[in-house]
Amino acid sequence: MFSERGVAAVEFAIVFPLMLLLMFGIVEFGTMMYDQIMVTNAAREGARWGSVQSASLAHPISCGDPGISAIQGSSPCSGSGSGSACMVASNYAANTLISYQGGNNNSPSVTVNCNTVGSGSNSGAAIEVTVNYTFQGLGLGSLSAVQGSNNLSSTAVMYYE
Repeated sequence: MFSERGVAAVEFAIVFPLMLLLMFGIVEFGTMMYDQIMVTNAAREGARWGSVQSASLAHPISCGDPGISAIQGSSPCSGSGSGSACMVASNYAANTLISYQGGNNNSPSVTVNCNTVGSGSNSGAAIEVTVNYTFQGLGLGSLSAVQGSNNLSSTAVMYYE
């Protein structure tokens, strides 16, 4: 009757693109989740660093203390090193995030604020570090598991110790 030669090649030609699409989708989605975790860790590390550095300030600490601005750093962060909470968070994010686009055109932005907590004799201050990052996938267009740009953001708040 009919010959079955070449059936496996036809089946492979039909299934292989779907398997590739599934595999790239898993990699892309996994990378986005990894980057979200790194954004969260960067915010937490910056807040922790700022919280611990305040040990040399007079207590109770308020947002108006002159040493707070040096601990927080300027937003957006500039330069390198770890001289401020802003730089700690920025360096952590820049060194751990995975970007498929290459270059520094997609760097994370870090914002550091001081919040007054409580009132009267129970008042204090807390450092708030927010890291924002725009994740861009592999660039597979409509075949991509992650469509367009996705904004990843995390905020960490810790009391000045």
